[in-house]
Formats: sequence, structure tokens, C-alpha cells
Amino acid sequence: AHALWMAWGSAQEAGTVARLMLHHPECVCEEVGLCCVDVDRWRDEWGLGAVSVPPVGASPDAIVQFPTSSFGQSSDNRSDDDTAGEGWERLVVEVKNHSPFRRDPSGKSGVFYVDDRTPFETPPPYHVPQLQMEMLAADTTAGLLCMQSATRGIRVFRIERDDEYCAGMLRTLGAMHEEYVLRGREPPERMFSDRDWYFDLVRRTVKIARGATLWEEIPHHARLPGEAYDERPFLPASG
Repeated sequence: AHALWMAWGSAQEAGTVARLMLHHPECVCEEVGLCCVDVDRWRDEWGLGAVSVPPVGASPDAIVQFPTSSFGQSSDNRSDDDTAGEGWERLVVEVKNHSPFRRDPSGKSGVFYVDDRTPFETPPPYHVPQLQMEMLAADTTAGLLCMQSATRGIRVFRIERDDEYCAGMLRTLGAMHEEYVLRGREPPERMFSDRDWYFDLVRRTVKIARGATLWEEIPHHARLPGEAYDERPFLPASG
């Protein structure tokens, strides 16, 4: 089941970014691959000291430049006056697509049923570290988490970069690098659960997720314009 869900998410990523761009045709999408964190810069600015932070990188699904006048509006609701003298903001984009396929209750291998879950009201906290690291690596001050379901459209959450949180992540990576990687030791589960700062980082993760802003909701469209589709996407049960 997990392989199916991962395959679904990967296959739908480009379509989600395309839907976002079609909804905001005034935006500019940058070419992006692996973005590397400037560890030396942040070590100095945040006073990380001599902690041995390893090379760190992150790969957002997109980096999009939005005119500030478009925030909270679709292109259909803006006039020419809205775009006069506007500024631009770079935002990383992370896409999460939720597979509608669920394992059959009978437990029979390879059998699934379709159940498109209700969209999240707030982002799950486990997405926060990834998006924060992407913002740090791409040097943006905010990011968009686009959560798309199969038939219920896209919920776009805006999350601000939290530098204190990012510094905590780098300290955590540095501690793991020093105590386990450099010493050739295999880290145990919850390796830092006996340290106070670990729980502070976990609590801050939850706080950031709860503080996310529902930036907009993009309605479901059965098809992207100009695309050819297989009208028979499912094989008959008889094979």
C-alpha cells in the first residue's frame, strides 16, 4: 500500500504545480533542483558555534515568484489597478497528494477501494521540517504547502520560515553528525529523547503547523487544458 501511495504522490506532483500556475498565470515558476544550505552563513548569524553541521540540502517541488497583489486572490478577482507598482515574493512550493486508494478491509493482497479523504484543516506537523528546510536552503522567507486530494481540489497553506526552528534543526543534525556519524555508531530510535531541547523542537513543530494560514482553495478540475487522457484508466477485474 505504501508503494502505491508514494507512486500516486509522485505522479501527481507536476499536475498540482501546473494547477497552481494556471490559477495564477501572472506568476513566474523558477527552474529548481537541489538547493544547498549555506551552513557557514547561518552558523555565524545564529551563533551555532563549533557544532559540526554536515552538508545539508533540500529539493522543493517548485519555487514560484508571486506578485504581492495576488496574495489571497485568484487571477479572476484582480483588476489592472491591483498590479500597478506591485512587488514580488519568492516562495518555495511543496506538494502533497493524497492517494484515494485504500487497502481492502478483507486484507486480500493487491485489492484496494477508492475513498477520497476529507482535506486537512491544518497541515500535519510531520510536513513542517521538510518545508522549513526547503525555505532555508532556497533562502526564502515563506513557503506554500499544496495539499491535493483526488476529487476535492487543492488546499494551499502558507507557512512562514521560523529561523529559531531552523537553527534548532541544524543543531540537531550537527549533534547527530558528531555523536553518531563521525564515530561510526548507529543511532537508536528517538536518539535525543532524553534532552530538553528535543521536546522544545517537537513542540515548536506542532505550533508552526497550527499557525499555518489557509492561503487559498483551488477547486477540483477533472482535466488540465490541452492534455490527452485515457478514458479507460482502470482495467476490468477479469484482467
